[in-house]
Amino acid sequence: MDMKTIKTSVLALLLSCFLIGGAWAEDQTWKVNLKDADIRAFITQIADITGYSFVVDPRVKGKVTVVSNAPMSQDEIYEMFLSVLNVHGFAAIPSEGVIKIVQQNEAKQTAENLKMFKSVPKEQLVTRVIQVKNANALELVPILRPMVAKYGHLAGVAAANALIISDHVNNIQRIERIVGELDSPSNYELEVVQLKEAWVGDMVKLLEELAPAELGKGPTKAANKFSVVADERSNRLILKGDENFRDKMRELISKLDQPAAITGTTKVINLRHADAEKLAELLKGLMGDIAPAKGGGEGAAAPGSGKVSIYPDEGLNALVVRAEPSVMKEIEAVIQQLDIRRAQVLIEAAIVEISDGLSRQLGVQLAAGDISGESGPAGLTNFTNVGISASAVLSAIASQTTDIALGDIAAIGVGEQNEGGAQWAALIQALGTSGQANLLSTPSIITMDNQQSEIIVGQNVPFRTGETATGTDGTTNPFTTIERQDVGLTLRVTPSISDGDLVRLEIEQESSSIAPSNENASDLITNKRQIKTSVLADNSETIVLGGLISENYRTSEAKVPLLGDIPLLGVLFRSNSRTKDKQNLLVFLRPTILRDKEQAARVSQDKFNALWELNLGIKRKSEGEDHAAEMVKPDINELYQNNRLEQ
Repeated sequence: MDMKTIKTSVLALLLSCFLIGGAWAEDQTWKVNLKDADIRAFITQIADITGYSFVVDPRVKGKVTVVSNAPMSQDEIYEMFLSVLNVHGFAAIPSEGVIKIVQQNEAKQTAENLKMFKSVPKEQLVTRVIQVKNANALELVPILRPMVAKYGHLAGVAAANALIISDHVNNIQRIERIVGELDSPSNYELEVVQLKEAWVGDMVKLLEELAPAELGKGPTKAANKFSVVADERSNRLILKGDENFRDKMRELISKLDQPAAITGTTKVINLRHADAEKLAELLKGLMGDIAPAKGGGEGAAAPGSGKVSIYPDEGLNALVVRAEPSVMKEIEAVIQQLDIRRAQVLIEAAIVEISDGLSRQLGVQLAAGDISGESGPAGLTNFTNVGISASAVLSAIASQTTDIALGDIAAIGVGEQNEGGAQWAALIQALGTSGQANLLSTPSIITMDNQQSEIIVGQNVPFRTGETATGTDGTTNPFTTIERQDVGLTLRVTPSISDGDLVRLEIEQESSSIAPSNENASDLITNKRQIKTSVLADNSETIVLGGLISENYRTSEAKVPLLGDIPLLGVLFRSNSRTKDKQNLLVFLRPTILRDKEQAARVSQDKFNALWELNLGIKRKSEGEDHAAEMVKPDINELYQNNRLEQ
């Protein structure tokens, strides 16, 4: 056995003798006396005493010397162990189940876990956050940094006004006591300073530029210790701070609160949504109530307040305002509340008209006699309520005209004619008609809140109002006067949005058409249906504005007296016409509030999708399903670039 091995064995034996002693119980104590002991062997003995597991950095090397005659408990042994490590430039960092022995300069970069200790040892290297309440944390850093070990860490957090420190527990506690003494609240008070000439808004800006350190505008911001607040209503400044700060601010204010070279300020206020001309008229009327008088008193603002001038610039949609600062501030506040994006309303109307008509006609007309023209017919029944009359037929025969317009009717003509003319003739006409119509119009329009809008879909039809062929002086100067009127569908609406997404609608809806029975342009007859009403509707609620249900039943009978009343045979001497018309007209309306551009864009996209589906349906019918399947739906913005919708 060599000398080195012998020395190591003897040293281990000495450590055992010095460290282990007393009775094996909970209050067991140890005395430690070491001289030039290997630090790794020392760590091994501490692990046996404390029961902790250690992970030792390979760079942990050296000799330790401990001299003590007082017995120590287990916790005191560990405190002593941490002190020995500290003296030799090492640190113990507790982790999950183990304690890492590393160099001190790397300890602050390793997270610690203190759960294994019932009470944290005083020599333990930890990281703590110290909250500073009154003082400025950044100002305390240079004061406290010399008290922190070189291997420790100290920094200030301006946002939280706190200190972050990595050091031994006992040193951190010492720094916390020092911070507590330095972090005592100052004698802060509030003081109100009334300005006589200057405007508070401008004064605050000047003070922030002149005293950036005190008012928290400089590189090292004060932690809300001092402040200057403007009371624009009364043109006063409110100072918050200690006596020195208030004295300094008061002196500055007295030097700056001097009469201005010019009175009043001029501003150009650009509007985003409101109309400059209308808003100028509103503000001019309002200024008569809020403009302060020069004499002060109730409602007075800054001294020297005078006339308020407001001019609209329609080209820029801006207001040019000249007024005293206090009044200018109030005008800007009013403009800010009025110049907002106005909501829009999508008005969708559905006008449904359903009609059903039934008509039955039956007529018999007789003629007898000579139709050669020498003596004329001897007898004739002539009815005009069904089809063509017998007189019209006989006139056409006499003039040898074959162009007889029977119209839409079933007719049977029988008769007998000799060499001298027809002896007799009969014309039987019958017609039964049934017609149904379903007219659906769905006009829609988008308008701004409280803004009237209208949509007209129809024709501009000329109506003859007068004519003349001969002038008053006998000369021929013919002329015709014509008045043009819109015929079709007209929708006028003024929406007004109130709280709760309730929409009040002023509506005027008119549906007019030309009666088909009149072909003479000088005597046109129009059918007109009109609704004028005011209604309330919730957002996207469908309501019915009005309806008209009409049923007309008309009977027409023409007959030969007495002969037409004969049972059975009376049918040959009469003509009957029965007509039944039934119409049902309803008007539906749905308002939808569009408060932002996203909602407006969504509505536009929905309408474009409906148009695209209609286009696809037309293409399927005209060119086939294969061609429609090849069509690619364009983006809505491409409508302005090319005609993709028709391709």
